Amino acid sequence: MPPSTANAAPSAAGSTKAEGGLSLVGFDAEVARAHGYEVVTLPNGSQASVPTDQAAAASSGKYVPTSGVLKKKTSGGATTFDYAEVDGECGRSYVSLWAQGNRRAELDTGLHVDNVDAGTPWDVHWSVTISDNGGTSRQDYNEGQGKFAGKSWLGGIRSLGLSSGLATAKVTVASFAITTSGWICYSNQPKTTDLIY
Repeated sequence: MPPSTANAAPSAAGSTKAEGGLSLVGFDAEVARAHGYEVVTLPNGSQASVPTDQAAAASSGKYVPTSGVLKKKTSGGATTFDYAEVDGECGRSYVSLWAQGNRRAELDTGLHVDNVDAGTPWDVHWSVTISDNGGTSRQDYNEGQGKFAGKSWLGGIRSLGLSSGLATAKVTVASFAITTSGWICYSNQPKTTDLIY
């Protein structure tokens, strides 16, 4: 996944939030089809998910999608990934960590799909690593453990017992969502640090 990350340092108020992009890396044709979209190959070899009634026109070049287009890679040799990802094309992801005292902290995470062509979040696979003086743990989420709110998926606030000192929360490289248009959107791994007391 993309190397870019957004970071937040500890704040005087005792809470931090970091945001990072959601990058388009591919399409799920089955999900797209179930929601009235079709994944097509454009005349230049790129791929896009378009409304089913525009699929033939997009394939022939009569309809040109303005976003959500994965360009065919032209160099780099044979690879599993034949299409270049589009950094931040889907929207944004976030993670927050708030120290609460008594070695407790609240964790919040989620995503927002900014691109109108992407549809809304439909299938979510999400995790956040927590690193503190006691070691590293992971908080896993799926769409059923959060709340859908329009174009957002909210993981919900979790209360954690942590060790005193600095603690870092980071959305993992394996965190992604599939939208109703069939877009596969991976988090750019925002991370934040707070002082646990």
